[in-house]
Amino acid sequence: MDVRKLISFGKNSHIVSLPKSWVDRNKLKKGDLISIHEISEGLILKTGHREIKEEPRSIIINAEDKDIRLVKAEIITAYLNSYDTIEIISKKLDTNATQIKDVLMDLAGLEILEQTTNRFVAKDLININEISIKSIIRRMDIITRSMIEDAIKCVDTNCDPGSVHQRDADVNRLHFLAYRVIRKALSDPRIAEAIKRNPLQLQCDESIIMRIEKIADRQKRIARYVKGTQLSGEELEKLKKIYSTIQQAYLDVMKAYYNNDIQLAYKVELSNGERINACNDFLTGHTHCDLQIKGKKGQKCDYRMACASTALILENLKAMATSVKYIARTVLGGE
Repeated sequence: MDVRKLISFGKNSHIVSLPKSWVDRNKLKKGDLISIHEISEGLILKTGHREIKEEPRSIIINAEDKDIRLVKAEIITAYLNSYDTIEIISKKLDTNATQIKDVLMDLAGLEILEQTTNRFVAKDLININEISIKSIIRRMDIITRSMIEDAIKCVDTNCDPGSVHQRDADVNRLHFLAYRVIRKALSDPRIAEAIKRNPLQLQCDESIIMRIEKIADRQKRIARYVKGTQLSGEELEKLKKIYSTIQQAYLDVMKAYYNNDIQLAYKVELSNGERINACNDFLTGHTHCDLQIKGKKGQKCDYRMACASTALILENLKAMATSVKYIARTVLGGE
């Protein structure tokens, strides 16, 4: 770190010398103007006296002879790296046009401006300076709460896993948007200042967003796996009780986050072992589930499949509980 001494200059000003390496690198000379941008964390010095506007960034993705999964990954990477225009080209683009269009439409703020048999052009229309990270977190939370409610109902009643799956896609869309804003704010203090978040807050935001996205993803899986179980009514009630306990822990930890309630966050953190143990105990009780699960009269029962589904549900519940614990730790370690 280079430390410079502040020198008094006249009655109303102070001066500080600039590093010669920075002056040389920017080809500055005596009399050149330097713009000063004041933020809460300090000052940003830029060459020139006008407000610097970033030039729009564009990228061309060649999808020729590429696996569609790779093309999707390249599109998402370009989005997260804040490219303003994303162009996808290929002589055989119409083969995967629907899948590519779905990816572009699942990225918040992207608008498809052009679509031909060999070219897609999408443009970002979001003003990143007007994005509220807290609002995104709240929206993700609201959607995830509804997913948990419906996934619990799936345990002992018929439900539509597709509905839960669709809401998971909505959470993913918000997750990508938030991650993009956070990356940009961490690399540009002016954006961090505009959205009123400092680096520590942005780090905490990223952790919270990542954990909520993981919790939402678990609901999608549980809703799908629960259809493969064939548990008795008593066992289903035990499973629902465990699920509801983890649900309450999630509600409590998000309350702790919104209210900066340290004591509630501690409570969630310290009680997490009980929730994990409850999952393990239930799973241990079904080690020989092929002897305990009974199919309905006249119905064939795939015991191994039913056991696997039960185990997968419990593993996802444990992962959900772990994510809740890490949200509590973020609240405890945040600002």
